[in-house]
Amino acid sequence: MSIFWSFTRQSFHNTAIYRFEYWLQLVSAFLMMYSVYWIWNILYSEHPGAFGVSLNQMATYGVLGMALEAIFNPGQGPQMYISSQIKSGSIDTDLIKPLDFHLHMLARNFGEISFRFGTIVLPAALVGVLFLDLKPPVSALNALLFVVSLLLGYLVLFSLNFLLGMVSVLTIDIRSITWTYNSLLRFFAGQMVPLWLFPGWLNGLANALPFKCIFSIPLSIYIGKQTGAGVWESLLFQAVWVAGLLVICRLTWSAVHSKLAVQGG
Repeated sequence: MSIFWSFTRQSFHNTAIYRFEYWLQLVSAFLMMYSVYWIWNILYSEHPGAFGVSLNQMATYGVLGMALEAIFNPGQGPQMYISSQIKSGSIDTDLIKPLDFHLHMLARNFGEISFRFGTIVLPAALVGVLFLDLKPPVSALNALLFVVSLLLGYLVLFSLNFLLGMVSVLTIDIRSITWTYNSLLRFFAGQMVPLWLFPGWLNGLANALPFKCIFSIPLSIYIGKQTGAGVWESLLFQAVWVAGLLVICRLTWSAVHSKLAVQGG
């Protein structure tokens, strides 16, 4: 575990170097939060009873969802690093490190996520509280369960991104696949439009996919949309996907490792 945390700290410090990028991400988070806040306010002014929750709950859902973009952006995962290393031929330097490759990618990504959480998500959330009517969790229990759900959602996202990175071992270039993946994840994760607003069969499909673990479940718990047994069922749903994707990731890495061909180097 000491090696794991060493790579996590290294990734944290590497991410902190790019200060201009940091300020751009912070400004981008503020703009997205401001935009979604007013979008829901305008929609509620036209149809106040059409969305299943109060305006305060929906504004909180939307604003917090935009704040979490900094850590749950599907394009900022291990798949981009793996693809870059495959293209440059530098993947061999990762494979000789004294840490399992899967854990190495988790350590790197966790370090990056930790930096963005502390320096972007928390300041963005503070701005949301001060200026955009971002409300606290409905109870202390909801706050705790939200944190648990957020961690489970992160692990689901990491595993999905890692599997996409494994595709680059076979195809080298994953840009076209990444665009499709990012669009599907954002749509079915419920970041901008809550899944309970999806119609009929689309709602059923969205609730069967793992994407809802990333935004929909944590945010629904936070605003109190899910209560009682529904919360525990959602957490179990997340835990099952975390375990299942972990097994799939391990099996996939074992399969593609033997087919890895270094390009250049």
